[in-house]
Amino acid sequence: MTDDKQAGPDQVAAYLRDHPEFFQHRPELLELMRLPDPRGPAVSLLERQAAILRERNQELRERLNGLIDVARENDKLFEHTRRLTLSLLEARTSDKLFRQLLRSLEEEFRCDAVALLLHDREMPLLGEVRKQVRFVDGEELPSALAPLLRTGKALCGVLRKEELEALFLDQAEPIHSAAMVPLDHNGRLGVLAIGSRDAMHFRSSMGTLFITHIGEVLSRRLVEVGRTSSSRQAQRA
Repeated sequence: MTDDKQAGPDQVAAYLRDHPEFFQHRPELLELMRLPDPRGPAVSLLERQAAILRERNQELRERLNGLIDVARENDKLFEHTRRLTLSLLEARTSDKLFRQLLRSLEEEFRCDAVALLLHDREMPLLGEVRKQVRFVDGEELPSALAPLLRTGKALCGVLRKEELEALFLDQAEPIHSAAMVPLDHNGRLGVLAIGSRDAMHFRSSMGTLFITHIGEVLSRRLVEVGRTSSSRQAQRA
């Protein structure tokens, strides 16, 4: 820079980018610099930097609190899933298996509706269980469910009216979100669906780890209790 030609804004900016330590030895200049602030009068660069740091710290705190909330919710889900898994493993008959499943989903997972569609018509049902467990042929599943089952994976979110009605029948009207998992173990066994009146309870962005785990455990137990039922029927014959 020469005395007869002053540097322009671009040159000053380029110089400061190449010499970030410039203000380190000239702190008095920082106090003289004034920056416009949409929240009030112009402030010094140091005040503006301090305000930016406070805002970033607030954002980080809010993000951290959000992560903590998610971790707490996952801890609850894990504990509910653990207890449900143990109860399914302890069930020795299909009736006890279904009762444990329905009780846990309704009481611990706070589900407003549960639907269990099975292909094995030989599995006995008793009492109230018959209202929530339906037997359907694999080829006769409601056509509205075909798009949901195409991937063979669990899903969460807001379902269409015809999909909810196909799953929950007369319980479908108040349901606004649902989670569904195909049941499969050496062949298709059916479908498990749980619904909530809250449209945000089962969000499409939610992970499906827990319901997938429940579906895998339930699928294996269905096969085991089915074999036991068949064996008992053969012995009686």
